[in-house]
Amino acid sequence: MITPFYKIGFGTWKIGGTTEPDPNNDDKADIAAIRTAIDNDVVHIDTAELYADGKAEQLVGQAIVPYNRADLFIASKVRETKLNYNTVLESCAKSLDRLGTDYLDLYYVHKPNPDIPVEETAAAFNELIRQKMIKNVGLSNAGVETMQKYAAALDAPIFAAQCHYNLIVREPERKGVLKYCRENNIHFIAWRPIQLPSEKFNIHGLFEKGAYPLLDRIAEKYNVSNAQIAVRWLTAQENVGLIFKTGNPKHLREIIDAVDLAIDPSDLKELTDHFPRQEDVGFTTNGKAPLI
Repeated sequence: MITPFYKIGFGTWKIGGTTEPDPNNDDKADIAAIRTAIDNDVVHIDTAELYADGKAEQLVGQAIVPYNRADLFIASKVRETKLNYNTVLESCAKSLDRLGTDYLDLYYVHKPNPDIPVEETAAAFNELIRQKMIKNVGLSNAGVETMQKYAAALDAPIFAAQCHYNLIVREPERKGVLKYCRENNIHFIAWRPIQLPSEKFNIHGLFEKGAYPLLDRIAEKYNVSNAQIAVRWLTAQENVGLIFKTGNPKHLREIIDAVDLAIDPSDLKELTDHFPRQEDVGFTTNGKAPLI
């Protein structure tokens, strides 16, 4: 059975490079990782023109050649410096060319830009839908105020919102993004669902044994990894899904298996209420989010 796209997707940040192409990148390994995800029924592939300056989209395009396009759900993003009307249209056309497809299932504003009117950007997205270049509109790293402005200016409803969210980074809860999404039937997609170690915020990674005794205890109770509990905490929530990236087939299987893992609601509530180091890191502020 194919997992609903919004519950789990394969992310492509650092595929092909970071913000610039890496001349030493192992393209074959990246293509293989994308195909392994698809072969395991992860048909939602998330990319962006920013990722390796378009190379990630090129590699996704190469990876999906053997598959029926109608069976896939491809999402990309326009970067915040290109949100004027004409540049949105140009960026989308270039993304389609790199991906080797004539439409996107979902196209995001990668990051709000307070210097470009929302109405201008929304008009471009409306035109992309009219031309059938995109099927749905999404917002990434946006706060509630920005989402409300886009909702008023778009002809189509906002389909998805993407933010940094996990057991540690809880900003979308406190700033009302999750609530707004649920009230308006918007799919919420968590990026970086398994928080990595961060020297900047002095945060241990969620997969680290011994860093979070509560997580260790619950993982041991169900005989699964800490990462699997972190994933299930997300997917157990109404209208919440995630994107992740791995080139390791074993880790891929663990993430997929965690999506519907049977966990007692009392354990999930304990994680929600008592998990330590619940942080705000500035990813859902209006116009100030880092471009990731």
